Amino acid sequence: MYRDLSTFLGQAESTYSPTFVVGGIGPWNEEFFFADDEVWLDPKQREWMPWRQVIPHMRRVWKRPDTDYTFPFITLGMMDVIEAGGWGAIGSHGQAHGIASHWEIWMIDAAAGPMAALEVASLHGAVFLGAQQDIGSIEVGKLADILVLNSNPLDNIRNTTDIMYVVQGGIVRDGLTLDEVWPNQVPYGEHWWVDPDAWLMDDRPVNYWDRR
Repeated sequence: MYRDLSTFLGQAESTYSPTFVVGGIGPWNEEFFFADDEVWLDPKQREWMPWRQVIPHMRRVWKRPDTDYTFPFITLGMMDVIEAGGWGAIGSHGQAHGIASHWEIWMIDAAAGPMAALEVASLHGAVFLGAQQDIGSIEVGKLADILVLNSNPLDNIRNTTDIMYVVQGGIVRDGLTLDEVWPNQVPYGEHWWVDPDAWLMDDRPVNYWDRR
């Protein structure tokens, strides 16, 4: 993004949401994380995503130099828009629900640092939604819908996934199971979308379940 465009967008107070996971030239940036970690084995992915949303695409790994991925340059363009008076926002596109929002935060951190990444993911996102009077920061009069983390994302941005509690509408839920822990203790309920057979480690092809 050249300065004339970033200045125009900033002075127009626009929000630039580049959808980092699929943005830029070259390979999709989500593939960086497929290669970086076996995300398809993550317990939270297996518990909350139907298996077709996780495999086979999340277990396909491409080995490339890190410099093939363009998310640092995309971040710099977004920060130019913010510097000129605009806003940024995370996206995530949809192939990797949940975790991809964290990837977008981490990609911003790669070029702009953790505080900028967290601000874009919270207050900037609220502005994008027109909901900054209610959410986006912890202030008197705003909704107390927050995440409570076990570890500090300013020390390591990947701590954004280390969620202890989810607080929404005055109800506190466990960060992994979403069981209510306060004010009552209530299990979340049946995870009807989970098919344990689909996670078996055997030699059947992934389309076996279509032919059964």
